[in-house]
Amino acid sequence: MNKNWIPGLTSLVMISLVILSFTLKTEPSYLKVTKIKTIIIDAGHGFKCENGCRQGAYGTEISEDEVTYAVAKKVVEEIKKDMPDVRVLESRPTVNFVENKARAVFANENKGDLFVSIHCNFAPKLREVRREGSRKETYYVYSGKGKKKKKTKKTRTVPIYRTYYHPNPANGTETYVFAAHKTEDKEDIILENGDVFQNETDDSTLVTDINDPIVKQRVALWTKQFFSSSVKLASIAEEEFVNIGRFSRGVKQRQKGIWVLQATAMPSILIELGFLSYRPEEEFLMSPEGQQTMAEGISRSIKRYKDLVEKNPAVQNTTNGRR
Repeated sequence: MNKNWIPGLTSLVMISLVILSFTLKTEPSYLKVTKIKTIIIDAGHGFKCENGCRQGAYGTEISEDEVTYAVAKKVVEEIKKDMPDVRVLESRPTVNFVENKARAVFANENKGDLFVSIHCNFAPKLREVRREGSRKETYYVYSGKGKKKKKTKKTRTVPIYRTYYHPNPANGTETYVFAAHKTEDKEDIILENGDVFQNETDDSTLVTDINDPIVKQRVALWTKQFFSSSVKLASIAEEEFVNIGRFSRGVKQRQKGIWVLQATAMPSILIELGFLSYRPEEEFLMSPEGQQTMAEGISRSIKRYKDLVEKNPAVQNTTNGRR
C-alpha cells in the first residue's frame, strides 16, 4: 500500500482548516446584528447671511428654515424621551445655514446609523391664460416692385388674452430616498469622501485605497443596503403621517439634486412636511401644535424602524448592517 499520499492529505486538511478559520473570523459586518445607536436630525436650510436673508421656500407668513428648525428641535426632544439609549445629533443646531456637504460629513464622521432631513415643500401658482374678447388690428400689405409698389391698408380681428395666477392646491407630505436605479453616483460620492468605512468597529478596515476592487464592491453592497433601509424608514414615516390625519403623497426617489441623500453613508431620508404654498398647510406647520404633531410622527416612525431592525433577525440582515 502506497502511503506517500498521507502527508499531502494532511497538508490539504490543515490548509482547509486555516481557510475556514479565517472565514469565520472575517465574517462580513453586514451579517452582524444591527443596532441603531446614533441618529442624525437635519433641519433644512437656515439663515444664509448677516442681514437676515434665508434659504428655502417661503409661505405667506413663514419661511421653510424656520419651520424645519422648530420641528427638528422637537424631534430631538421626542427621541431623547422615547429612545434614551440613542445618541441624537443635529447637523444644524442653530438657526444659521450649514452647507449640504458639511451636513453629510458631520453625519458620516459621527458614525450615524440614520439620517433624517426635514424640509418643507412649495408649488408655484397655477398659470391660466384666458381669451377675453377681441380687437381690430390695422396692418399693411405691399404689392408690386419699384415705382409700381403699392401699399394697401387692411384690418383684421385678433383675440385678446389675459393671464391669471391661482393658488396651487398641491398639499400633503412626501418622503424622498436616493434612487436605486443608479447607485454608482452614491458610491462615487461616498468613496470621494473617504469616510464611509468609519462606521466599521475594526479600525483596520478603514479605507486606504479607494481604487481597490474589494473596497468598491463593499461600497456597492452597502449602497444597496442603504436603499432598502431608507425605503423601509420612509414608508413607515408616511404611514405615521397618515395615522395623524395628513395626506400622504408617498415615498419618492431622487437620483440627483439632494446631496444629503447621496453622500451620507447610512440609511437616509428627506421628509417634506407639507406645502408652504398651500395656506391651510402653512397655518398648520407654523403653529406649535402642528409642529409638535409632525415631530411626534417622525419620532414614532424612527422608533418603529429601530424596533423592527433590532428585534427581527430577518430584517437585520437585509437592512442597515454596518454594526
